[in-house]
Amino acid sequence: MMEPNNIKKLEDQISRSELRAKHLSNELRVTKQEYEDSSNNYFELLSSLEKKVQYRTSELNDAKRVLEVKSQELQIMLDLSPTMICYKDMDHRYIRVNKKFADFLGVSVKQVIGKTHADLFTTDTGKILNDDSEVFETGEPALNKTGIIQTSVGQKSILIDKIPYKDENEKVISIIAFIQDLTELEKAEKEKKELQERITRAEKMEAIGLLAGGFAHDCNNILGGIMGNIEIALMNMSKADQNRKYLTASLESVEKLAQLVQDLLTLARRGVIKTKVLNLNDMVSSFIQSSIFQKIEAHNSGIKINIDLESNLMNIVGKQVHLDKTVMNLIANAAEALPDGGTITISTKNQYVDIPINGYDLSINEGEYVVLKVSDDGTGIAPEDMNRIFEPFYSTKIMGKSGTGLGMSVVYGTVKDHQGFIDVRSIEGVGTTFKLFFPITREEVVHQKTALPMKTYMGNGQKVLIIDDAKIQREIASDILTQLGYCVSTVASGEEAIDYVKNNPADILVLDMIMPPGIDGLDTYRKILEFQPLQKAIIASGFSECDRVKECERLGAGQYIPKPYTFEKIGMAIKNELSRSFPAVN
Repeated sequence: MMEPNNIKKLEDQISRSELRAKHLSNELRVTKQEYEDSSNNYFELLSSLEKKVQYRTSELNDAKRVLEVKSQELQIMLDLSPTMICYKDMDHRYIRVNKKFADFLGVSVKQVIGKTHADLFTTDTGKILNDDSEVFETGEPALNKTGIIQTSVGQKSILIDKIPYKDENEKVISIIAFIQDLTELEKAEKEKKELQERITRAEKMEAIGLLAGGFAHDCNNILGGIMGNIEIALMNMSKADQNRKYLTASLESVEKLAQLVQDLLTLARRGVIKTKVLNLNDMVSSFIQSSIFQKIEAHNSGIKINIDLESNLMNIVGKQVHLDKTVMNLIANAAEALPDGGTITISTKNQYVDIPINGYDLSINEGEYVVLKVSDDGTGIAPEDMNRIFEPFYSTKIMGKSGTGLGMSVVYGTVKDHQGFIDVRSIEGVGTTFKLFFPITREEVVHQKTALPMKTYMGNGQKVLIIDDAKIQREIASDILTQLGYCVSTVASGEEAIDYVKNNPADILVLDMIMPPGIDGLDTYRKILEFQPLQKAIIASGFSECDRVKECERLGAGQYIPKPYTFEKIGMAIKNELSRSFPAVN
């Protein structure tokens, strides 16, 4: 049994333990409350911070979207600018460029951004675009600078303005450049200048012609009196008279002067000579057999003559005297350009001009022509002389040595009198080529051999569709084929032809090859064959017989006949094609 004192001590210990436990419990409650209060504050703070972060993120995203929109708007405005624009930093890197600038270089905008000029060009080109030292060093704009740059799409000529961009301390930190492509402008200016020179030449020759014509008519009146008086004097003079030889020599001189006057009238295009249907082949062949040509050969033994005459050359309407002299003058002029010998080539051909050609003084218009070409491999014509070669009495040769000094003037006047065109090409030391373009006629030369009877190639009401972009060609073909007994329709493009054939089947197509700006004859025929696989066609075009023509024939088209063509030529081509049982479609 425990002693009372021990019991008392135990009770006291228990009491103290309970009190301590109570204090600890109270402390624990306080601590728990403080923890709970701190936790609430923490989560409130955390929640507040998260809200602020979300708000700032939203603000940043909105700002980013606004910035992107502004950047896109700026890029759109830059791309809409008619001027090329680029922005470079201190390291000469392209920070921003517009599409026009990238297109100019032949690359994409992305390929330019962040690159230097050296990164974009492996060769040392475009110094005017690359060198920014002047602007960085002076801080002043560099304006109206011009230069040449070799891009991936060819050589370009540019005009550039470079503007410095400065910070708040007026230090240059970047450069903005505005660039204009002068290539097309310079090309247009060159073409304008050349056109003006051709017009000036034409006006000069017209003025010279008017002057020559007035002089020639007055001179003819005087010459008539002189020749008449000399002839009367000779008639009244005995054959034994010693003075007769002087009058005879004077008469011969007056006759030569009269011929010179006739040349002046040719230049002035005032000669009263009737026109007729002629063939240039006949005229060239006749001249080659003439005594004049034999004299040219005799005086120029080192010259070789090449003749290349188209066998089915179309006819022209002209004045034989003037055309004969034109052939003679061109060949004589070529011979004089070969003092040490060489080759003269004389050729003729039919040519359809689809796209106007820059001629000597005027553009050679679209149409059907007979072309006379005389070329030599002689001394050539100096550029400074080219503008004056057709002027009367202008020559780099010794005056009076050959002819009257009007030879080339007669050529010019004759071509103009026949509503033709001249094209001249010459290189010093290489040679010269003259091409004369004369409008064709479908009339026949009276003395030509009898052609096939028209009944041989007459039609019988078959439906023909003519496809040609040139109105005059549609009218010519329509008139010819209508007279040959065909039922003719016409369209002006490949697209129209496709729509027409879908609703109006044709027995045969007459295809032109070049029909800008739409599809050409080959593509037109291909598309028609998709729904009319047995469609018959012939090709009648000024386009040369090249791979596209051959491909058209391989697809099933019949004969190719070059423009200009005759009744017989187009009539027989259609007749032969219609007689085939089916086209050779592959």
